[in-house]
Amino acid sequence: MRSEQETTRRPRSASGPVAVRGLWSRLVSGTVWLAVSVVVVAGLAAALTVWIEPPVPVPEHTGLFGAATLTTVLTGLAAHRSGSRTVAATLFAALASGAAVLGDWLWLVAGVVALTAFVSAVLAVVATRPARRVTGVVAEYVVAVVLAMVGAIGAAAYQAPVRAMLLTDLVSVAAVAATLWLAYRLGGGVHGLGKRGGAVLVGALVVIIVGVAYSEALRRWGSPVVVDTIADLTGMIRDLFGALPPPLEVLIGFPALVWGLATRAQLRQGWWVCAFGVLATAGVTTTLAATDIDITQYLLETGYAAGIGLLLGLLLWRVDLLATGQGRQGRRARRAERAQPMRPEPSRTRPLM
Repeated sequence: MRSEQETTRRPRSASGPVAVRGLWSRLVSGTVWLAVSVVVVAGLAAALTVWIEPPVPVPEHTGLFGAATLTTVLTGLAAHRSGSRTVAATLFAALASGAAVLGDWLWLVAGVVALTAFVSAVLAVVATRPARRVTGVVAEYVVAVVLAMVGAIGAAAYQAPVRAMLLTDLVSVAAVAATLWLAYRLGGGVHGLGKRGGAVLVGALVVIIVGVAYSEALRRWGSPVVVDTIADLTGMIRDLFGALPPPLEVLIGFPALVWGLATRAQLRQGWWVCAFGVLATAGVTTTLAATDIDITQYLLETGYAAGIGLLLGLLLWRVDLLATGQGRQGRRARRAERAQPMRPEPSRTRPLM
């Protein structure tokens, strides 16, 4: 009888410390992430003093210190989410941004601006979670856009004299390379690219190459009449709507992000599609720092691009469902499919790998 009682009591006594350790771990983790959120909000508020005059007087370099704070925290978050060395990346960002603020090296300030835009563009994509319903996809889409805008404010708060085209191209290429590397590891290698990823890869490359080649040809050999006509047309659109959304973000970046968020819910190959969403987030993070537009025009431009891109992405998702036969299922079949568990991914606060 004693042995039976001891046997039945052991699981209870053993589960006690395990439950306590689990509760303590969750409490510590929640406290850490709350502190990180507070630091991000404080850094964002300090960086915004570059454009918005605060109700109370603040030190002269408050915006710069807010930008350095955002650079440090966003770099650490991007490294943590991608499974890299979080401590080393955070220390590097802290030292670089601190030296950029305290020193007088324009090349270092420009490099920190590019670093801030790069890590923000990558973080905006990798911080999302897969979603199967339209409401979930839209919610994750908003998370990505907001994170990219936070990084954009941090990058622009340095007020560095950077070359607009060079910064955008550099950040876009680096961010695409980083996210494709993550997609390679998360999506099962190149053989796991699939039809969706292959179509997006080919389409994105074609549009990028054609767009860059056409822009360069127009700049070099375009007739003055054509150049002036395009300039007048873009100026008229800006005067009418207040901003002109970038075509690369509207046609590739944002639709790929929406499609990838939905595809990741069922297939890990959806990461290949989602990776091209960084073309949109990279544009969002560099526009404010690389141009002389004010923050109101920037918000309009980002809002137009995100809104049109969202509609195109949802339409593309619907076409994909119809092409694969899922969109022609009955209401009961779709309800049964939604009831199935989604493909598991780590929570938003944990590394992806």
